[in-house]
Amino acid sequence: MKVQVPRHFAEILAEESPMTFAHYMELALYHPEYGYYARSPKIGKKGDYITAPSIHPVFGATVAKQIIEIWEIMGKPQDFVVCEAGAGEGYLALDILDYLKQKDFAFPYYILEPFSANRLRQEEVLEKHFDQVKWFSSWKEVPSFKGVFISNELFDSFPVHLVQKTESELREVYISFKNGVKELLAELSRPEILQRVSPFVSTWKEGYRTEVCLAYESFLKGLSQKLIQGVIITFDYGYGRRDYYHEERTRGTLLCFQEHRIFENPYLFPGKCDLTAHVDFTALKEIGEKLGFCTYGFTSQASFLVGLGVERLLAEIGRTQTKDIEALKMLLLPQGLGMSHWVLIQGRGLSLETKFSGFKLSNRLKVL
Repeated sequence: MKVQVPRHFAEILAEESPMTFAHYMELALYHPEYGYYARSPKIGKKGDYITAPSIHPVFGATVAKQIIEIWEIMGKPQDFVVCEAGAGEGYLALDILDYLKQKDFAFPYYILEPFSANRLRQEEVLEKHFDQVKWFSSWKEVPSFKGVFISNELFDSFPVHLVQKTESELREVYISFKNGVKELLAELSRPEILQRVSPFVSTWKEGYRTEVCLAYESFLKGLSQKLIQGVIITFDYGYGRRDYYHEERTRGTLLCFQEHRIFENPYLFPGKCDLTAHVDFTALKEIGEKLGFCTYGFTSQASFLVGLGVERLLAEIGRTQTKDIEALKMLLLPQGLGMSHWVLIQGRGLSLETKFSGFKLSNRLKVL
């Protein structure tokens, strides 16, 4: 199989072969020179894929409304901070800050961004809020804070291990880029892989293939060391673990995106397309609880936004044209992002009885 890849990157892939799929995905997405995210990919109609912030500013305004409520729940601390990772082009931050300003709030806004090209683009988008925004390239640089940590479609881009069921055992997929691309099946690279899926393996038929993400924990540990008190809000597409590893989901969830085309072969355009796998929300819940975070709610994006009054917010931010209504439908309806994307809220230093308006209509914690 021939792949379209720069010569020097091809040499790197060949030299490091054979490698786990997780290592390949890390190189393809995060290599500092050849990785997809190092190239500052565009989002929206002219990019490779669409996210909620690229659809309409009301998404960010609704998130901002939840942030204000969290600030009130926490006792209105003066040192309250909003922090975001995976900020893309910066439009979620822009829409949140615009709404906060409209409501006379000026919380500091931290952005965790390892790539300079992305930061430059974010600086352009956030120029009018520049005095509020601070950028950091790693958790080590971020000061401890109280407040809210937000991510939108961040965890779906974390590297995953690919595994496949054989007649006798679970094997891991390795890839070699020497003399073309070849997949190899060998023993699991880490015991945690089997620990994650062991309750389900016996129900899988031979050839069943799926993903296991072990990268969540390192990231959440970094966050845990910085978030003294407050809330984690995760927006992403994914499943609770029982749905993720259902016996009928025989090919997993791994997908590739390029110019709004979706395809399944992750080796065609290394570094030039987005690679994603659905999020195991049960893993986020379990890791968070191990790190001292309580789990407060889990629901669909549609239920979360409606619970916060997203329809009224359209008028509040002065967006009531037909195109705004159509965008709202894209955020809420099942054929849009309403039922494919989910919201998880975790927190520490808050009452166990804390209620968030985003879960007013629905809280599906039992799914996790």
